Amino acid sequence: MRLFKIIFVCIVIFQGSVLSAQEYKNDSLLREYVNKYGQVEVAFGYPGFDELTLIGRKVPVAAVKDNLVYCVLSDKDISTFLSLDINYKIVPVDGSKAVESAGSVEEAMSWDLYPTYPQYDTIIHRLAGEYPDICKVDTIGESIEGRLILALKISDNVQTDEDEPEVFYTSNIHGDELQGFVLMLRLAEHLLENAGNGGLEQALVDSLEIWINPLSNPDGTYYNGDTISSPVRANANGTDLNRNFPDPFDPGNVPDVENQLMIDFMRSRNFVLSANFHAGYEVFNFPWDRWLSKVPADSTWFYHTGRKYADTVHNHSVESYMNYYNNGVVRGAVWYAIYGGRQDYVTYELQGREVTIELDNTKQTPAAQLSLLWEYNYRSFLGYLENAFYGIHGRVIDDSTEEPVEAKIFIEEHDRDSSHIYSDPLTGSFIRMLSPGTWDLEVSAEGYDTKIVSNIVLNERQQRYITVRLNGASMTDRVIYGDDRLKVWPVPASDIIHVGTEGIMGLEATVSIFNQSGINYYHQKVLIDKGELSFDISFLPPGFYVISFSSGQGQRYYNSFIKN
Repeated sequence: MRLFKIIFVCIVIFQGSVLSAQEYKNDSLLREYVNKYGQVEVAFGYPGFDELTLIGRKVPVAAVKDNLVYCVLSDKDISTFLSLDINYKIVPVDGSKAVESAGSVEEAMSWDLYPTYPQYDTIIHRLAGEYPDICKVDTIGESIEGRLILALKISDNVQTDEDEPEVFYTSNIHGDELQGFVLMLRLAEHLLENAGNGGLEQALVDSLEIWINPLSNPDGTYYNGDTISSPVRANANGTDLNRNFPDPFDPGNVPDVENQLMIDFMRSRNFVLSANFHAGYEVFNFPWDRWLSKVPADSTWFYHTGRKYADTVHNHSVESYMNYYNNGVVRGAVWYAIYGGRQDYVTYELQGREVTIELDNTKQTPAAQLSLLWEYNYRSFLGYLENAFYGIHGRVIDDSTEEPVEAKIFIEEHDRDSSHIYSDPLTGSFIRMLSPGTWDLEVSAEGYDTKIVSNIVLNERQQRYITVRLNGASMTDRVIYGDDRLKVWPVPASDIIHVGTEGIMGLEATVSIFNQSGINYYHQKVLIDKGELSFDISFLPPGFYVISFSSGQGQRYYNSFIKN
């Protein structure tokens, strides 16, 4: 193993909380801090981009500031960190920054105190109970320690899955970065209270399906019980969840419990736009986090979206707020590279558009300043969601049956690194958010002739709607054969089919189920890590179907079955 030995200049000036009497490389004190506080923060000199990238693949880098690197280590990280042989200083815990907790739900909903976990649960359900026509609670799952990971859905017909753009806000993937937790609860209340005001809030609620998950790592936030006292960055397993999402080039990165639940939830929706909220800095961060050399296809769109967010903030904040990097906007890897991050996973694997928004230089904003952060940011929270209204909106349908078709939407000489999108398999709808310009869309689907829709002129803050009609043969006219690597039983089937997948083990594939007209009834990404998969087909009407497994590398495997 290569050792990273970082040589400090004779005089190193540690700023702020790093001014400390602790000696360099006090290894025993690292474990004392972890035992006492659940984690330890260390700082060391910036070693250069390439060296830091290698270090960041081994231990969680939390920030780079003023030529210093900060890492927050859980117990599981200590041995790896020590093996790197880095000269470091421990960042002392500032005991003066105690979190102020609310004494009641009413106090918590003044939004200038932090809620206890029971108060949080009550607030979520109270909002849904007070606005049952436009708000409901969904449970993403349970954390390792059994706390609920909750989401609010806010929309004008909230009990129905409408053919509307879905957007998603989430916070506290790092449990000790607290302010987004309160601000997301307050945003939910703000949207509900203003859902009939005739303004932007009403437009968002009427025309979007808005999902808000205020607390995605409850075990980290409530590390010492139901009141926030010593929150930690990682989950109960000591995993930094924002370094733990699947990486397209690191199949060994296995998601921990909370991340797998979040992946399953996001795959069950079709979020066209999302953001996750952090703290420790003040910046709008966009993909890619893992590649410095690769600029995303939609870099211009991402940048101008971030520019609008930050500029709106600047119009309502003190001069010193959110003014780092390019006055508040940075492409992730330009700051520092990370692997296994959520925004890259969503953008690369789920064809979403996700950003990371750092709300405060202080990870635990003093409660009295939460209202200031709200005043600085709430217009930008709304404005970012507004982006879902713009771009090229459309629907892909079968020209003969007018049934929806799941199709790939690709822009030649523009799309790269998985920046294409897909139309929704149930509705055929799609949204391609783009910068102003003239665009040609290539629309393709299994069993259909590819169609080019040319010269779509898109202006700033404009929505262009198109309907794409694809021509193709029915499934009975296509060449369909039973691949020996896919065994399907029973035939005929009733509610469940089983597929033997031993011949394609290790493949990450998209599973689709089509009927004879090419209508896609099922669409799900899976990693084939066992020899048999089972699928619930009870929702299908009786008939002949084809089940398809297709990889991103063009591999496709088919077999057919009959549903009673």
